Amino acid sequence: MAHKTVAVAAGLGVMGLHRNVIHPKFGSFVLLVTVLVDAEVSEYGQALDYTPCIDCKLCVAACPVGAIAKDGAFDALACTTHNYREFMSGFTDWAQTVADSEDAADYRSRVTDSESASMWQSLSSPPGYKSGYCLAVCPAGEDVLGPYLDDRKTFMDTVLRPLQDKKETLYVLPGSHAQEYARRRFPHKPVKEVTGGWHPPAKRSASPDRETRTS
Repeated sequence: MAHKTVAVAAGLGVMGLHRNVIHPKFGSFVLLVTVLVDAEVSEYGQALDYTPCIDCKLCVAACPVGAIAKDGAFDALACTTHNYREFMSGFTDWAQTVADSEDAADYRSRVTDSESASMWQSLSSPPGYKSGYCLAVCPAGEDVLGPYLDDRKTFMDTVLRPLQDKKETLYVLPGSHAQEYARRRFPHKPVKEVTGGWHPPAKRSASPDRETRTS
């Protein structure tokens, strides 16, 4: 179920530049759940006729892999490759790295101790997002807009810049726009090429029995 699409249609909010639903009161800080019922309803919700998004572009400035563009374009692959690194696709890529490593030393040369610890934490509990920064910096919504409007400089210094200055590994696909953006915009953040968990199917030679049957 596309929870965001349903939420927007029901009038709970509007899709923001960062591709998250922005609620008029609570901003981006909402958890969406959809309940399907086979029953008539007395009244259907209506989509909002305005947007709570204030077009501050802080989500653009905070994204470390350039997945959000100022003109509204969105690079979903860049977002999922990095932000969902410890979900299924990233886990598959990590597992392949383990299998390809010759020994412990080779593995450590490919994966840092902090990366191994982070992956273990995500395996032993709900997976962690690498950078939900677009949500963290979003000031939209009645409950959270005040500090941004009262003192924008302080908001930038205490909310946005710590995320921009943070030293962290950024996961990108080789040759992607995300790779170029990350290296140019955040040179202090290590950039690591990953496959996103996808590999072309391995070619298997026919078994002797199959060759015998088909010859």
